[in-house]
Amino acid sequence: MKTNIWQKISHDNVLNVVEDTIGQKLTNLFLPRNSYINRVFELELADSKKRIVVKFYRPARWTRSMIQTEHDLLSKLAIEELAVIQPLNFKGQTLFEFEGIFFAVFPKKGGRIMDELDKDQWQQIGRLIGRTHAISSKLEHPDRIVWRPQKATSKHLEVLGDLKVIPQDYQEVFFNTAKSFISNYDSLFNKKEFILLHGDCHPGNFIYRPGEGIYIIDFDDMCIGPVVQDLWMLLPDTLDKCENEIAWFIDGYETFCDFSRQSLKLIPALRVMRIIHFASWCAIQSFEPGFKHHFSEWGTVKYWNETLKMIQKLV
Repeated sequence: MKTNIWQKISHDNVLNVVEDTIGQKLTNLFLPRNSYINRVFELELADSKKRIVVKFYRPARWTRSMIQTEHDLLSKLAIEELAVIQPLNFKGQTLFEFEGIFFAVFPKKGGRIMDELDKDQWQQIGRLIGRTHAISSKLEHPDRIVWRPQKATSKHLEVLGDLKVIPQDYQEVFFNTAKSFISNYDSLFNKKEFILLHGDCHPGNFIYRPGEGIYIIDFDDMCIGPVVQDLWMLLPDTLDKCENEIAWFIDGYETFCDFSRQSLKLIPALRVMRIIHFASWCAIQSFEPGFKHHFSEWGTVKYWNETLKMIQKLV
């Protein structure tokens, strides 16, 4: 991807293309929202003064089909009155394109990021994810990555190898350790039910809206994998120190879906997958302007040394 791709996303271009898309005039309000991966802006409708949010998806990261799968799920969840923020529909479409960059328009819905969760909130989130899975599990042939070591982690290792970002002294031991992990742990995923997941269920992807409750947001990284993937990143500590949180979550989740407690054994493997996934993601982004400002230590000998140690400790 050319590093100047985002230069097309200027103030005038954004206002013009969004006005053409929604068929309404906008004011000159143009507020960049916090998003490193995509380009997101808050805009204002001229007549009603209502705010909307336009999201330009990073090129080469998602295909049209992948984004449409996300939008289709959000639509189905919204119809069932789940607390999600779905893209707005204009002339039967939710996904649009400008100069080769896909974009969508959303209503503005602010909320408070949630810190430590209490028992009631764990149960609420369990119910929310349980209802989400009850619907997402019925979608057929979604165009998303399969989240198991042999599929996802192998792909991430290919990216790291192709981009040659690992220091020479660490290459052999890193790839040997990662490949050994795949060989030894992929079989744990056999006979596990794989469904379409949110895929990135960490605390930052839940917001609380007074009077409305807890919303789940940011479905960009949806994947096909085991249910426990949408639990483990919420846990505040290691598995043995989170018995209450797990019990509360499952209590809420099983209002709508069964939860296999045996799948909790996948969490160490999922942690390793996440570490390698993050390294791969950073490798791609490292060629972008401004990357070092946000991730100053990534790619250093210290980073690879600590990353390797984390993987070895978990496996």
